[in-house]
Amino acid sequence: MRARSWGCGSIRASRKVLCRLFEWYNDRLMSRDFPDWIDPDKAAAAGREFSGTVPLARLTRLDGMIADPGDAEIEFRIVFGHDEQRQVRAEVSVSGRVPLRCQRTLKVFEHPIESRSVVGIVPDDRAADSLPEDYEPLLCPDNKVELVRLIGEEVLLGLPLVPIDPASSKVGEEAPTSDTYRPFAELADELRKNRDKDK
Repeated sequence: MRARSWGCGSIRASRKVLCRLFEWYNDRLMSRDFPDWIDPDKAAAAGREFSGTVPLARLTRLDGMIADPGDAEIEFRIVFGHDEQRQVRAEVSVSGRVPLRCQRTLKVFEHPIESRSVVGIVPDDRAADSLPEDYEPLLCPDNKVELVRLIGEEVLLGLPLVPIDPASSKVGEEAPTSDTYRPFAELADELRKNRDKDK
């Protein structure tokens, strides 16, 4: 009886340990309190806000564009709402440090990112054309938005096209400036080109 009692206690203890490990693993994957997908109309009507941290490894949009992310994380904040024209929009901001490979030295360095955009969520390209100029368009024909995608696109906005480590510059030489990715803008341009072809 003692052996059986000891065994049950061990099983319970093991389950507790496994549960704690599982919770820790999930926390490492993403510090969050929100679903993967949301309805942007409902989120805007409720003025919902999401914030936290997400591992760079989860942002598949960055695959091939950054060095090995390891356990690096990025902070984010997404606020849904309507503008004066009742357009659904999301204010997306990210901050952190992203590992890039310097194209001058081929060594990995950490690039600081601080980026913010207002994203207009629209059902088609015609609606995208009517957005204010300072909005980044995001097509959402099925009325579902993946929050991780919004975060990944915003991180892209802060990445230089040609990564150069400022520390690699020679004494007295300024580090070259580089344009950054404009993923939302590129999408809008492509939509306009396709629409012009159909005319």
